[in-house]
Amino acid sequence: MANTSTKVLRLVFKTEGGKTYAMEFTNPVDTITAAQVQSLGNLIVTKDVILTKSGKLVEFVDGGIVERSFTDLVP
Repeated sequence: MANTSTKVLRLVFKTEGGKTYAMEFTNPVDTITAAQVQSLGNLIVTKDVILTKSGKLVEFVDGGIVERSFTDLVP
């Protein structure tokens, strides 16, 4: 296996039941801005398109880029 790295956009929301719900989108553009992430999170809440086990999404809490890397140590 080769060395690999992945990047995801992670959005975190609060549900009606008071729980945290997270979504991840793979391969976000490198030029994404904080304003765009905020707008996307708010749009998802406003459009009411997600229903979780603990209810609807009621608040956009956080968002950011998560980078993961895998370094192959055994060829």
